[in-house]
Amino acid sequence: MVSQAMFIVNPESRGGETGKTWDKKLQTIKKRFFIPFDHVIAQGRGTGISTTLEAIADGYDLLIPVGGEGTVNEVVNGIYHSGKAESLTLGFIRSGTVNDYLKVIGWPHALEEQLDAIMSGKTRKTPITHVEAFGEATRVGLNVADIGIGTSISYDASVKRSLTWIKSGLRYTLLALKAITKWKNIPCTIKTDEETIEGNLTLFMAGFSKESGAYKVLPHAEVWGEKLAYMAAMGFSKPSMLRLMGVLKKGEHEGYKNVHLGHSEKIELDSDVPLMVEMDGEVFAYQTQKVTVTALPNYLNVISPS
Repeated sequence: MVSQAMFIVNPESRGGETGKTWDKKLQTIKKRFFIPFDHVIAQGRGTGISTTLEAIADGYDLLIPVGGEGTVNEVVNGIYHSGKAESLTLGFIRSGTVNDYLKVIGWPHALEEQLDAIMSGKTRKTPITHVEAFGEATRVGLNVADIGIGTSISYDASVKRSLTWIKSGLRYTLLALKAITKWKNIPCTIKTDEETIEGNLTLFMAGFSKESGAYKVLPHAEVWGEKLAYMAAMGFSKPSMLRLMGVLKKGEHEGYKNVHLGHSEKIELDSDVPLMVEMDGEVFAYQTQKVTVTALPNYLNVISPS
């Protein structure tokens, strides 16, 4: 049973709309939410982690990010680094552009319904994805880890903040088209529990959520499962990448030439060239040449929408 809630607000999410509408949301929360709570505004990329750690140290045991995938990811990493995941609970208030993970678990849209879901106290144990970029950083997340052209797209979206005025999945489609024009495949080796894949990597993704950027990249993923779903697209030319976009949008790439799909508890990726790595849309490594992705099943208490 939770005792105190902290809303961790990213005012820059949804192209700055979250900051503009937060006061109105706060009035609704004050009228409807019966759990003792406070809120904090997290200013700048990465501050959600330190803000979450401070809230946990102050005794808040229900953490509620108000933002998109990146905001949720920073709160999850704060929980992970606290070492107290067993005694903490994660809720959500939608305020991002796409919110893939929340879509997959069936999280409601209306603010009132989201607050009711949080107050219901119904939780499930969710797995998280643990990513170690050797020589740089470690990151965890609920959604999808990415290496390849998808990381280039995330860099434009979350670091360069390109096309923030588009508040839908169309933004990621346009960023993907831009990235394809400049992309060069990466020579690498990928080792999973099932197979070893060698060649020139176009796109690698692994995690427990079926979608990323409104694309059904891991249609075989089990959001409450124990093994990571993975997908590796190898050796795609620019024209074939454009065709693959349409296939990924529908999640119809099983059996597609040069696309590997499977499940694994652990995945290792090695390359002779620097790799950029992202988790849940947040780029956190830029120069690593070895990455390990590991499943951490039944790790975190999350509010269940049903």
